[in-house]
Amino acid sequence: MRRCLAIALLSLSLAAHAGNTYRVGSEVLTVGDSAVRTIQLMGKPDYKEPVESDFGGYQGERWQYLRDDGRIVIVTIISGKVADIQDRVR
Repeated sequence: MRRCLAIALLSLSLAAHAGNTYRVGSEVLTVGDSAVRTIQLMGKPDYKEPVESDFGGYQGERWQYLRDDGRIVIVTIISGKVADIQDRVR
């Protein structure tokens, strides 16, 4: 029983970690990387939109990249660092 629980927890932790990275060629963009590294790996974003706090203040930006395969990668930058990476089908 413990073995099954350990395997299930390990699978969940790996899945959560995989959602916080994005492969660009042989490099990997990871949550916590700088905005400069994002630009080095992915180039300038196709679209930027501000991210506001619950009170309407500026918190950061959401950068959108349209990839050649039709996917959209959304990188959220807060305080100059990658806070979230989303890879969506268009």
